[in-house]
Amino acid sequence: MAYADREEVFDRLERLSEYETVSSFALAYYELIAEYLAGDSRDAHGLRLRFLEFLETVGRYHRALEVFASEDQVTLGNVRSASEKRDIALTVLLEQLAVDGVGDDAGIGRLLLCAECYYQLALVDRVVDKLEAAVAAGADHPLVQFALGHNRYELATQAFTRYSAETGRREVDDEERFRLACLSAVSAFQDGLSADVFDGHIHWWIGNVLKAAGFEDAARASFDKAAEILAAPGGLELDDDADVGLDWRSQMTFGATADTGPITEQEVQQAGLLLRRSFSASDLLND
Repeated sequence: MAYADREEVFDRLERLSEYETVSSFALAYYELIAEYLAGDSRDAHGLRLRFLEFLETVGRYHRALEVFASEDQVTLGNVRSASEKRDIALTVLLEQLAVDGVGDDAGIGRLLLCAECYYQLALVDRVVDKLEAAVAAGADHPLVQFALGHNRYELATQAFTRYSAETGRREVDDEERFRLACLSAVSAFQDGLSADVFDGHIHWWIGNVLKAAGFEDAARASFDKAAEILAAPGGLELDDDADVGLDWRSQMTFGATADTGPITEQEVQQAGLLLRRSFSASDLLND
C-alpha cells in the first residue's frame, strides 16, 4: 500500500492553505478529491501522483503571486506570465488524465480533478461536463453539487448575457434561455441540500441566482431561509466560512448586473495591495 503519496497529498494541501490567494472553497474541494483518491488500488495510486502534479502546479502559481505581492511587483504582465505557466502545466496534465479511465471512487476523483483543471483554464462548459459526469457516477457530496450549480450559473452568464460598453454592465440578451439555465443551476444547488448548517450558505447562493434570473419573490424566500438557518443555535457565523469550505465572494456577483469591463493595469496593482492584507468573510460582505 502506498502511504507515502497519501501523506504527501495532505502535506501539499496544508502548505496550500497558507496562501491567502487560495480560497477556502478550493481547499475543501481539493480535500474531497484526496478522499476519493485515497484507495489502495493501482489506479488510485496513479491518480494520486497526477493529483500531486496538480497541487505542485497550483502551489507554484500561488507562490509566484505571494512573491509579486511582497516585492510590490503585481503587474498585469507578471500575473499573466504566472497564469500562462500554470495553464501549460494543467493542459499537459489533462492530456495524461484523459487516459486514466478508471471506475469507482478513483474514477470520481479523476473527474473532479479534470473539472478543477478546466476551471483554472476558464473552460466552463467542460467543467460542467465533468461535474455532471461525476454526479452521475455517484458524487453526491454537497461541495460537488455546489460547484456544479456555480458553474452552470457561470455558463449561463457567458452564453446569455453580454457586456455593454454603453452601460458598463452585463445585460441579458436572451431572457428566457437565461432563466432556464439559472433554474438548472438552482436545481444543482438544491441537490446539495443536506439538512445541516451548510444549507444556509447554499440557500443564500440560490437566492442570488434566482434574483439574477428575475425571480424576486423566490429569491427573497431563499434569503430568508438562509438567514433562518444561519441564525439558529449551532448555525455558522459568516466568519466561519473556512470551516465549511465556501468562498462567499466567489464569482457569483459577476451575474447579469455586475460591472465586468476589461481588467486594467491599475486594477491588477490594487489587487497586489489587497494580497498583502488579510480579510475575514464579514469584511468582504460589508464592502
